[in-house]
Amino acid sequence: MIPRRLKRTLLAVIGDDGVGPMWARLDRNGLQVMRLAGEEARDLGHPGIADEHILLGVLRDGTSPAAAMLHAHGLDLTSARTALVTVGPTLPAHTNPATALRAVGIDITQVKERLEATFGLDAVRAAERRVRRRARWRGGNPGPSPLCAYLLAKRAFHFAIDHADLHGDPRIEPRHLLFGAVRDAMDPTGTHLSRRSRARLTALGFIYGRPNPLRLILQAHGINPEQLTVDLSATTPR
Repeated sequence: MIPRRLKRTLLAVIGDDGVGPMWARLDRNGLQVMRLAGEEARDLGHPGIADEHILLGVLRDGTSPAAAMLHAHGLDLTSARTALVTVGPTLPAHTNPATALRAVGIDITQVKERLEATFGLDAVRAAERRVRRRARWRGGNPGPSPLCAYLLAKRAFHFAIDHADLHGDPRIEPRHLLFGAVRDAMDPTGTHLSRRSRARLTALGFIYGRPNPLRLILQAHGINPEQLTVDLSATTPR
């Protein structure tokens, strides 16, 4: 029996994002949105995908009812990018996850050695190979990522899954992804984060109590986040 704490550490080291069921259910447009969200985060130098990058992915894809709804409110990709530069991202650009973990007392080298001693060298290397084979926008890296690429968006993903399940939708589309991101952004100060997550993100530059950037972008364009979730719930598939 693997101790829970050690199992969580193994999942963190190999980059398991904890939202595997969502990837299998994404439709073609949903996959495209997530790919573009990853490109937006990478091009901006941000360390991971957050709610604001899902918004940019939806707008950059531009083919879904969710994108049309945002356009109807006067929010397009260019204005959203400009607004994000103004309000700032959830985490600052060009941060180093490994440095962040060392700042809270986690040495990745020591963790890896412990995992090898517990699970065996072959098992750990096999896990690393699985991560390296992933596309970069799904968390793939030349080496295992010590900080989940989707830590900031995991709660939004779970909201998207719950939203699809509630409406009996077998596939997760851009409207579900945007609903999840907006629903997450409605928490005004990030109080959903656990103490451990806050400590790790603070080491990366996260400011606890700072309003969610996606929420600020929407409000700057006169969009009520709560009303947007209602409107997205009423949106029917194409």
